[in-house]
Amino acid sequence: MTENKLKLNSEKTEALLVGTRQKVASLTVTDLQLDDATVPFSPAVKSLGVFLDSTLSMQTHISFIIKTCFFHLRRIASIRRYLTHDACVKLVVSLIFSRLDYCNSLLRPARLA
Repeated sequence: MTENKLKLNSEKTEALLVGTRQKVASLTVTDLQLDDATVPFSPAVKSLGVFLDSTLSMQTHISFIIKTCFFHLRRIASIRRYLTHDACVKLVVSLIFSRLDYCNSLLRPARLA
């Protein structure tokens, strides 16, 4: 990496082992050695706002989306009496649906050709 003038930030770098639950559990590897840095394997990593876990089940991502949507719904509910119906609909659509729609193509099962 140094010959390409790149530097690894070991505090921000995460590694992920991907496989079936049984295969990941049977591995004894705990970290990845890159140049002088040791990068531990994480149970889930975040990339471009999407959480990926080692089995690609998307459970971490779905839990995060549910948590943030309920947070925004509670915030909207606390100011609902001050809003018109149209303003409330716009808030729900912009804050909730945008989070539900973001990267939802990753959640669909792959179609076989």
